[in-house]
Amino acid sequence: MSGVPDFQPTAVKLSPGGGMHLYSPLSRAGIMLVFCALSACGHRGGGNAGGGPPGGGGFAMPVSAAPITRGSIAQTFNVTGTVSPLQQAALSSVASGTVLSVGPQIGQHVSKGELLVKIDDSTLRAQLQQNEAALESARARLAQTLANTSGTASSSNAGLKSALVAEQTAQANLRRTRQLFAQGYVSQSALDQQLQATAAADAALREAQVTAQNAGLNPSSSSAAVADVRNVRAAVSQSAAAVSIIQSQIAQTDVRAPFDGVVTARNVDPGALAAPGQTLMQVSQLSRVFVDVGISGENVSHVRVGTPATVSISGTTGRSWRGSVAYLSTAAAAGTLSYQARIPIANPDARLRGGMVVNVSFEQSRKSGVLLAPHGSVFQTEAGYSMFIIDGGKAKSVPVETGLSNDQVTEVSGAGLKPGVQAILNHAATLQPGMPVQPLPAQPKQAG
Repeated sequence: MSGVPDFQPTAVKLSPGGGMHLYSPLSRAGIMLVFCALSACGHRGGGNAGGGPPGGGGFAMPVSAAPITRGSIAQTFNVTGTVSPLQQAALSSVASGTVLSVGPQIGQHVSKGELLVKIDDSTLRAQLQQNEAALESARARLAQTLANTSGTASSSNAGLKSALVAEQTAQANLRRTRQLFAQGYVSQSALDQQLQATAAADAALREAQVTAQNAGLNPSSSSAAVADVRNVRAAVSQSAAAVSIIQSQIAQTDVRAPFDGVVTARNVDPGALAAPGQTLMQVSQLSRVFVDVGISGENVSHVRVGTPATVSISGTTGRSWRGSVAYLSTAAAAGTLSYQARIPIANPDARLRGGMVVNVSFEQSRKSGVLLAPHGSVFQTEAGYSMFIIDGGKAKSVPVETGLSNDQVTEVSGAGLKPGVQAILNHAATLQPGMPVQPLPAQPKQAG
């Protein structure tokens, strides 16, 4: 380009504080000279063909810009957390045997009570049949004992009633005989015979009473019949208990899901030998999960039970989960200065999985009704914080005071700042105050 002196490109770097340092022979004045030369070329080209700002030359530096707004800002701090299932069960069998079938695969959903693993129970079922036969036999013996005892008791009761009537009759006859003997109507031998008959009737009554007592079925009595019935009933109970034990062992050969969840481990296949205590399958409940985080001592004052939290996954945009702290340890973990917090999170699509590492954001402070500059517009210089705004189509450097900041906006205050003023984002190091600038069209946001 005629009229433009030759020069070597200037290397520009940003200091850790955000200031700009030029470290080639080309000075700021040199940059302005180049800019003026380019502007002159634009004038020679005629008009405003470069799309520059009104009233400017033909050249304007293209810049990204976004408006300053007024609103609320929350400053947050971030920690790393780990996802834990709401419930997780390592399923094993008490019984040993050959695995007959294995249902779901890893990642499949299962319902509470669903059969997951079946272990061979043929030996137990044969033993169950044997125990059931013994139970039926014991029940038959009980029925026979009750029938025999009932018949004996009925006969004994009838004999007791007959002996009681005979004894009462003998007593009545003895009273009459004594009266007649006193009146001289009967002899001494007749009285003696009646006394013997009455004694015999008393003896027969006592014998009938003993027999009836032994044959009685009153549970509170200690009769032989009651003892026989108790023994047979005990045998029935023992046989029934043996049947229940085998039925319980058979049920233990069915490994079922303890809750609705997802299969996260499958350690056996059909034909394998299952042993007691061996983990056959693992089920995790992921419809709700816990996010466990460690809060440092400097931030623990900002967290309490009920504090809101936002969970996100690194590398995933446009998706976050919200919850609040449900549990917070009151003592630091051993060997650390962090306090464990647990956050329940609704996870209906199971996007969050056990063991996943996530980012957790907690609100530290909040302000409302303040000026907010876009992220990337504020930079640091040796004199403090500053930013470029567009004023009359030209770049203008404005010193600013900053407040709260997050990854989207920064609280700012300074002369000339108000809602709607365009702030230049991530400006080039060659941008100087007073340079004409042209805002680039806003890029549409991509769906996350």
